[in-house]
Amino acid sequence: MRRANDATLSGKDLEVALRHTAVKSIFWSGLENGSTSLLAFLALIVLAKFLQPTDFGVFSISLAVVEIAGIFTNLIFHDALVQRHTITESHFSGAFTVSIILGLVVYALLWVGFPYVAALVGDDRVSDVGRVLGLGLLVTGPAGVLAARQSREFGFRLLAIRTLAGRLCGSALGILSALLGLGLWSLVIQYLAAMVLGAVTLLACSPSHHIRITANLRPVGDLLRYSITAITALAAGFLTKRIFVFGVGIFLGTEPAGFLNLAFRLVDTVWAVSAAAVSQVLLPTLSRLQQDRSRLLRAYRISLKGAAAVLYPGFASLGILAPELIQLLFGSKWTTASPYVLVLSLLTFVQVARLSAAPLLSATGHMTDVCLSNTSTLVYMVAAIALTHLSTDYVALSIWAGSEILIFVTLALALHVRLQVQFVQQLLDILTPLLAALSLIVVVQISRNLLPVDLPPHWKLLELGLIGASTYVALMFAFGRQFMDPVVGMARAILVKE
Repeated sequence: MRRANDATLSGKDLEVALRHTAVKSIFWSGLENGSTSLLAFLALIVLAKFLQPTDFGVFSISLAVVEIAGIFTNLIFHDALVQRHTITESHFSGAFTVSIILGLVVYALLWVGFPYVAALVGDDRVSDVGRVLGLGLLVTGPAGVLAARQSREFGFRLLAIRTLAGRLCGSALGILSALLGLGLWSLVIQYLAAMVLGAVTLLACSPSHHIRITANLRPVGDLLRYSITAITALAAGFLTKRIFVFGVGIFLGTEPAGFLNLAFRLVDTVWAVSAAAVSQVLLPTLSRLQQDRSRLLRAYRISLKGAAAVLYPGFASLGILAPELIQLLFGSKWTTASPYVLVLSLLTFVQVARLSAAPLLSATGHMTDVCLSNTSTLVYMVAAIALTHLSTDYVALSIWAGSEILIFVTLALALHVRLQVQFVQQLLDILTPLLAALSLIVVVQISRNLLPVDLPPHWKLLELGLIGASTYVALMFAFGRQFMDPVVGMARAILVKE
């Protein structure tokens, strides 16, 4: 199956059509990621009233093992199927078949291994819970191939509906199970219901009915080289953060770990709603342009400018308004987490600057560079924790900042070597929104000092939010109107009827 529709369009028409399609896809991808985070957060609030902390501990340990195993079943072919320029139905059917086989093999390994995990943590429930949670891999692996087909064709609306349907039903069944007194198993039911129902929704609504089990696995070989590199990169990135959080818990204790965990949850939730949606759509968008280098690089720069203009003020506001926001949502006992939120929000400025880099390298066949960047960051994290033992909370945050900067530098270097993207140009593409966002932080902090001390947090949050937004918009319209053009275009594309 070649991209026939692309062949009928001129280069300029294709670029315009892709931009329009990509913007709509970002909207649906944001809805998918945002609904997932919001529903998980709301379900957590309800379930926490019925379950014990040890229940959540057993579930989180079991799920962590399953999620690590799931990297090698759920996503092994996803990016390769999206990135490959020429592809046939036999590629999809072969990947679908191999995903089923891998799911069975990995589940068998989990079945054998979970009793040892239970013995390691000293709770026999981990074995039973892990074995049941692992059943989800039998469904999510093949569903990942269907999701890749939708991503390739920009079917993010269906993917959003899939996720929303699964999460809604899963959350409802989990809460109902807790009300019926099923305790720990209500978390298991919630997870499995969301996975299975989401996969069923995707299968029922997907037009990819030609994907089937096949004995012809030869086309899978075309995907393996890219897939293995992509999975290695994904696993390295996943483990880097898990090792850091685990190290904080060991060396700093539960209280600092709790504050840092809350800070990560806040920043990650906003990231999932906004930046993750952009990243998810960039790979299929840039892959469509991989044969036209000039249009590919122009699309990269437009995505970088647009992401910086939209995301920088959001994360700047989250960081500087953290004291009022945390007090309003979680209570004054959690305000110690405010400085952590500010630091992590500032670090997203680096993350946004490299947001388009990995998809661009992946789309042009340089996934090895992304893999090397993530692997080197994982090695750095292990070495830094071993050397410092995370002696204080700010040492820990400094190490985390170092990992983000390392990824940015290595990816920027790869872009320069592989695609001749100048480092100075990358900085200039984000400089104006960066300075405007930093000005927002300064103005809000000065304004906070001028407000009455006894002003209620919700009023303070509203006033400071309006001051910050006004500051950013005024500066961008005065000095960075060229950055606002992609944003205005995105808004128009979302509002235009399909």
